[in-house]
Amino acid sequence: MSGFVKRRPALNLKGTRLSRKGGQTIISSGNPSLDHVFGGGFPVGSVIGIDEDIHGSYARILTKYFLAEGAINEHSLLLATMEEDPMQLIKQLPTPVEDKHTVEKTNAPAPESMRIAFRYNQLAPVDSEQKSSTVLGHSFDISKTIGSETLAAQDVTCWNGDDLPAKCSEQSDVSSFANPQYASLLSCIRRKASEPQFNLTPDECSKNVLRICLNSIGSPVWYDRNFVEDLLRFLAVLKAIVRNTLSVCLITMPMHLFQHLDDSFLCRKVTNMFDFSFGLEAFAGQLEEQANPAFKEYHGLLNITKITPFNSLTSLHPITRDLAFKLKRTKFVIEKLHLPPDITDDDSHRRAPTMSCSGAGTKNKLDF
Repeated sequence: MSGFVKRRPALNLKGTRLSRKGGQTIISSGNPSLDHVFGGGFPVGSVIGIDEDIHGSYARILTKYFLAEGAINEHSLLLATMEEDPMQLIKQLPTPVEDKHTVEKTNAPAPESMRIAFRYNQLAPVDSEQKSSTVLGHSFDISKTIGSETLAAQDVTCWNGDDLPAKCSEQSDVSSFANPQYASLLSCIRRKASEPQFNLTPDECSKNVLRICLNSIGSPVWYDRNFVEDLLRFLAVLKAIVRNTLSVCLITMPMHLFQHLDDSFLCRKVTNMFDFSFGLEAFAGQLEEQANPAFKEYHGLLNITKITPFNSLTSLHPITRDLAFKLKRTKFVIEKLHLPPDITDDDSHRRAPTMSCSGAGTKNKLDF
């Protein structure tokens, strides 16, 4: 019996493509620089975790990118948050624009080859911004909001915690959690993900991608006496739902608040539930980083904490893990962290050493 198994034909879904590395279907997060860091996009069926910055403002921007990319590709959206009105967040999604960087790059003339230092012709040009040559998603202008006509035509499901546990379709979830909000949210996700268009079975109905966005899960509004047990159980059930459907889930969590809980390993346990995880370390409010001239061009650091080998034997190895982000007027950019040369003001006032044999006035290190 042959050991080879014929691969099933890939689903032709809008806003997706096959990954060159693993062969799985990937989607864009809405931010080209973030997609480039994680190999061009995120696989369908994966759970992405973001460790929020202290104020949560930069994580909220990535949430808008994720939802806006789904709205442009006509993906179904499910937004859950108890921090604010979900519809108000939907109305603040950025508008897509044409990527001028790609246009200029394709129309730019080819550089002349070097004759003397010809070995440098084989090196790739240095680009501080993490950007792929073949961009899967769109570029967005965060200074402008998307049109109301575009939002009205989208399939958007919002959850803000107002649903009572008695309305949950799965009554078994109610008894599994001490906090009824987890049961209500899981019931909402299960009802939406069970629709035929999100099933993995090859039936005749049209297929689509479900983008699930959970904002600030684990914030103080979720705290109760069984917070740790409920949170881990919720993530385990959520991961099973996402893995068995055409869904991608983006979760933002204030993990810096978990340090005040009794479980000191909660951050590690939560990270193990994610397929891809990274943290946003903002410089706002940190006096040492603000005073350091090495970080004056950036607003924070991006720390990759987990990359799962999704449907492959080996995981993706980024070119560099020294990443920083900056918030410009129209976009959020992730770049390679380039440190300036270590030149202080005291070095400029020091006297340069000379090769004289006799010291005149001040004695130098080379005097003898």
